[in-house]
Amino acid sequence: MRITMKEIAKEAGVSVTTVSHVINGSKKITEETYNRVMDIVNKYNYVPNYSAKNLRNNTTKTAGLIVPSFPDSFVTQYINAISLRAKEMNYNLLFVNTNEDVDYEESTLKLFSSQMVDGIILSPAASYSKPFPYDIHSIMKNLPVVLISRYHDALSDTPMVCQDDYQAGFDGAKHFLSHGHKKMVVVYAMDDIGPTFNRIKGFKAALEQEGLTLDPEQIIDGEATVQGAEKAVKKLINNQPDITAMFLLNDSMTIGAISALKDMNVSIPNDMAIIGFGDFPSASIISRPITTISASAETMGRTAFDMLLNKINNPDYINKVIVPTYLIKRKSCGC
Repeated sequence: MRITMKEIAKEAGVSVTTVSHVINGSKKITEETYNRVMDIVNKYNYVPNYSAKNLRNNTTKTAGLIVPSFPDSFVTQYINAISLRAKEMNYNLLFVNTNEDVDYEESTLKLFSSQMVDGIILSPAASYSKPFPYDIHSIMKNLPVVLISRYHDALSDTPMVCQDDYQAGFDGAKHFLSHGHKKMVVVYAMDDIGPTFNRIKGFKAALEQEGLTLDPEQIIDGEATVQGAEKAVKKLINNQPDITAMFLLNDSMTIGAISALKDMNVSIPNDMAIIGFGDFPSASIISRPITTISASAETMGRTAFDMLLNKINNPDYINKVIVPTYLIKRKSCGC
């Protein structure tokens, strides 16, 4: 049978209020009392009844996190930061990866909005250049939402934290130009999302300052994966042998590009310069350490959760935080 908080209090010889404070971390309790209550909680594998809790005080102390994918370390890092910040604030976190499925995203949001969570941190899968694929505003009437990393014009009135994608693209191109490169490519992960659009926009702007262009055939699909980038880069080398530099928009594709270049005996950086995005853990120690552009994923995650708490407590709260990106110079560009 499911044990109740009242029964835990009786066995521990404390009040129900004290048990609640121990479980929710809402008040400092003596170590001896805390240990006595938690021994009983663990003994019976007690899990709080958040549905009942919601009826009493209109809160679940649970937040939701919905991301479209997490194939690289940058996304994994901000997911981890959100999780740690939620724990610090005595919140539970429900996490869903939609794998770029907008229908699954919509159904998950509707499920979460049925008093299951207090609010949502969302990285939407919706195409940037198209109308939002479902009526998210009707869902948001009863559910505080904060955006992270990805964005959409239809949600311009929604709190948001993201990386400075335009600057990332601009800095990548400028760094290539400083090394004398004229023919470059951008290898993207998803072709119609805000981060891709703005990184390419920034990249083009830097080239245009030097009278150069980025033609459509210089913007190639790496499918967001190691295997996709391997295939794309091998095709690129065969079809565009004059390319001397590539900017890869996620870590998985950077790894795939390195593998493809090695297979084809293309030297980094002598034959091909590389800039990645995200800074995967081994980027600084491989045989040709990878120049990369990144932002503080930890700052993004922690900020997103704090913004969500603000939105939960103040429905009119709106804020936009753009986290600066930074270039880490290593040897894959010849530095």
